[in-house]
Amino acid sequence: MGKITPEVRVIIEKHQYNKQLRKYSDMHFFNDNSYFRRVNSNKDVEHARASIYNRFDQYKKVYPLVRDDIEDMERAAAQFEIAVRKVIQNFDNPNTDFNYSVEELQGLIDSVFECQDKVNEAAIRKAMQD
Repeated sequence: MGKITPEVRVIIEKHQYNKQLRKYSDMHFFNDNSYFRRVNSNKDVEHARASIYNRFDQYKKVYPLVRDDIEDMERAAAQFEIAVRKVIQNFDNPNTDFNYSVEELQGLIDSVFECQDKVNEAAIRKAMQD
């Protein structure tokens, strides 16, 4: 359980209602809270991060990309977005086990935006192949 310091509070207030952190999760998991409920620890968040980065590595070697490949990456990015949003919303909730420093929390948020950019790049790559 993390303690909310003033630096963490600034990050939470800045990103708690940020719609950019919901780009793919609203598209693929709107009104579906099943994944949100399963994220309760740093391990769950790291699993979501590893999942999306593994897909990037996997699809880097695939040619030609098809629409299902892009949707798979979008869904993995959506799960990572949901995991990071849960950390932001429940940073000091006693029922969760999130232990992130200020730098790690900001790094998670930056990773979400990086993943969104990589999914966009893959979609552009697919469009160029068509």
